[in-house]
Amino acid sequence: MPTSPLQRGVWFNEQVAALGPAYTVAVTADLRGPLDVGRLARACTALATRHPLLTAGCHNLDGLPWLAVDEHPLTLTVEPVTDGTLRGRVERATRTRFDLSAGPLARVWWFAPAHDRGVLVLAAHHLIVDGRSKDVLLRDLADCYGHDAPATAAHPAGPDGPTDPGEPTDPGDHGEPAGPGAHQPSEDLVVAAAEYWWRNPPRPVELPRDGGARPGDRVVRTLTPRTRTLLATAAVALAATRFELLLTVLTCCLAPADGPTSIALELSTRTPAEAGRIGMYVNELPFTLPTPPAGPYAAALATVRTGLRQLYAHRTVPLAMCRPGTRPFLATAAVSVSYRRIAPGPVFPGLTTTVDWSPFNGVARNALHVMIADGEQTRVTFQFPASTGARRRAGTLIDHVLAGLDRSLAAPESPVVRPSQEPPPWT
Repeated sequence: MPTSPLQRGVWFNEQVAALGPAYTVAVTADLRGPLDVGRLARACTALATRHPLLTAGCHNLDGLPWLAVDEHPLTLTVEPVTDGTLRGRVERATRTRFDLSAGPLARVWWFAPAHDRGVLVLAAHHLIVDGRSKDVLLRDLADCYGHDAPATAAHPAGPDGPTDPGEPTDPGDHGEPAGPGAHQPSEDLVVAAAEYWWRNPPRPVELPRDGGARPGDRVVRTLTPRTRTLLATAAVALAATRFELLLTVLTCCLAPADGPTSIALELSTRTPAEAGRIGMYVNELPFTLPTPPAGPYAAALATVRTGLRQLYAHRTVPLAMCRPGTRPFLATAAVSVSYRRIAPGPVFPGLTTTVDWSPFNGVARNALHVMIADGEQTRVTFQFPASTGARRRAGTLIDHVLAGLDRSLAAPESPVVRPSQEPPPWT
């Protein structure tokens, strides 16, 4: 199958830089109860039947990547562990580096320190999955485990998409696809996007010259029930999405005082027809932040919302197609943001399931990556390069952001929250 322009950017990065597990996408499920390992192994085989991309290999043909399915069976790896070694082994699995030239591009592990409990790890290369793919895969794996029968190809597999976040979920017309699920933007969309970027040029950013990955660290916070209630109420009162409400506070806290800057937003390119597929349905685009206004939060929200909705019209077109000479990077700006609505967790019959939808792969993709996972709980994660004192500074910054979120949602007409006085972790 041919690859999309977005996938080719990911593939190109892998050819020119030592990225380690930077493009590894993983999900883990803590399963409690009497799990049948043989049944789980058969479920993995059935899962690959539903989603053939899990069996794909990647080939360099005349300087372009192509995907070929049925090259690597999806098998379950069962490894003995103890309570003392479980955490480290799960962490290593979620940080697996996938070799595109050798394959496979997806793997599944079962680590069980006891007969009635264990951890399931599913990891794959970003070339064939995105954030929403994890929901699809874990849900379908649980379904295959429950039925324990060979599955038909219920969901046509398309090779498009890493990560997911961004709103709205339906980006509109994509033009004719270049292959099964591989979005190739139409000429009209590319022309319109080129005109948009000519009028709204991305601000220069400082990125590593080698485009490589660095060892990373992270801090995680969970929104309180009170904040989640405020978020739901404000979304109705201000006619805004939850993403817009959260992004406005982030921009006010992160934007420099000396002028506008750009952050990178990971935007979903899925259409409703692709809701049940796995693939790389995401495009990261820079979003130029205005200088934080001195007025109320509601006014800042209106500015951010207008800018976002203008950007959404061009979400399916890679930046490099509009600005010749733009080189692919792990991130298109020093600070990036992703947002994903999390569906209810899968149901494995007879088992209690606890899912970690965003295990850390140990890599810093840029100066700061903000991940927002919004479901039964709302978790905000800051990922950044590891260094002395960075974790403490990042903790101070994320607490400042969440305190500002509470104040802004409770009183939208109050002045916007200002940047933290504490130096951010990337300095």
